Amino acid sequence: MKLKGLSRFFVVGERRIFLEIGGVVKLASDANVILVRMLKEPALDKLTAENKSMAELEKRADEVAFGVRRDITDGAINPTVLDNLLSCVDLADSMVDDYHYLARELTRIARVVPDGVGPRVKSLDSAFLTMLDLAERSFRKVLELLAERDMGEIKRDRSEIEMLEEKGDEVKDDALDELYRLAPSLKYVNFTHYSEVLHKIDAILDACEDLSDLVVAVLGAISK
Repeated sequence: MKLKGLSRFFVVGERRIFLEIGGVVKLASDANVILVRMLKEPALDKLTAENKSMAELEKRADEVAFGVRRDITDGAINPTVLDNLLSCVDLADSMVDDYHYLARELTRIARVVPDGVGPRVKSLDSAFLTMLDLAERSFRKVLELLAERDMGEIKRDRSEIEMLEEKGDEVKDDALDELYRLAPSLKYVNFTHYSEVLHKIDAILDACEDLSDLVVAVLGAISK
């Protein structure tokens, strides 16, 4: 009975907002694709072009997120979940912002490499790619969760997102161990670069988990 009421309510309010939030998450997924290309093809000219594409995507995400926030505050939304829905938008938008930061960071470090800072560390770049794959899988699960109407499926999606985040933590921790092992042979700028990127990708995975938690909280509130 609760699920039937939940489905009806979604048609006129939260359902539409969830789909709009999904639009921002899809842009984060597009940003993930760009960043993967940047890691696989680190030539400065290609990085510069991809960085411009990322900047345009980040601007588009800001515009979409602004529209979703307006729809939340101006629409027929249950006031008990309004703050959580706004937080969902902020988390989705922040993920695209993080990708924009990472794109600039990869481009910035590439400009320094010709000046003798040293080559990229393949084992750490591989860890980045593994974490970005986990992020892409998390995005797919978040999109499924946002479109789902069955609470059992929603909770299963949320559990899978949590497991992906935990795998990301393991990869990050192993990579940090490797980074510190290599520290004596790295320039300070390289060490800082790798540490910063690892933590920023981890923040994206954390945001996916936090977003899924908020979605479950919203559904729990409106199904009472």
